[in-house]
Amino acid sequence: MTLVVCLKGKDGLVLAADSRGTIGDPRGLTAINDSMIKLFKLSNYVGVLSYGQAELAAQLIQEIRNILTPEDHYISQIVAKTRNILRAKFNEWFKNIPIDKRDKIVAIGFIIAGLEDDNTVKTYYLNSVLDFAPQLVVTGIALGGVPQYATYLTHRLFNPDMSIEELVSLAHYVITETATQDPKVGGPVKVVKITIENGYESLSQSDLDEIKKNNEKINKTLQHCFYVGDDSEEE
Repeated sequence: MTLVVCLKGKDGLVLAADSRGTIGDPRGLTAINDSMIKLFKLSNYVGVLSYGQAELAAQLIQEIRNILTPEDHYISQIVAKTRNILRAKFNEWFKNIPIDKRDKIVAIGFIIAGLEDDNTVKTYYLNSVLDFAPQLVVTGIALGGVPQYATYLTHRLFNPDMSIEELVSLAHYVITETATQDPKVGGPVKVVKITIENGYESLSQSDLDEIKKNNEKINKTLQHCFYVGDDSEEE
């Protein structure tokens, strides 16, 4: 399965994804693959997260990239072209399956986020179940895949006035915390920042390692708030 996260703050966007693919019926025995790619660059100002069948998503991302031109920088024009090619490919590949029956065979979704030419920030869902109709995100939080724990955590911890650096830590935390509770989420976490100043930036592995270490310290601090051990006996 998957967990992908997009958070909008006061100075840009953060996109993050796990890398776990689950093979088999989750109600029984399954195998996992922790090398799946679910976070892609579409332009210097736009990124996309995928959830659902990873191999199909990767092929569709390639189809999207094939139709984009060097002039396609901003999110509105990319979303319009993306929806057209997604619908065309689904109608070509699954033409013998009615739209209202396709979700029983194949379901796939994308979160596309980035900048407009006026430097405003937008995020959209495009989901095969809704024929890839663009759904504008107005809360600053977009989640895909296995979102139950992430929904709780972001509703408790997210603030739209957070900086990019704060959102990077939160997005990483949401995924790694979910992975401790749900084995369908896991593997290396990938994180991208999108800002007006620098556009699309992938975080290095050393940066991600440092974020994970800091988040673990935060968890220990939170635990200490509830359990002070022998310190309480000294008072």
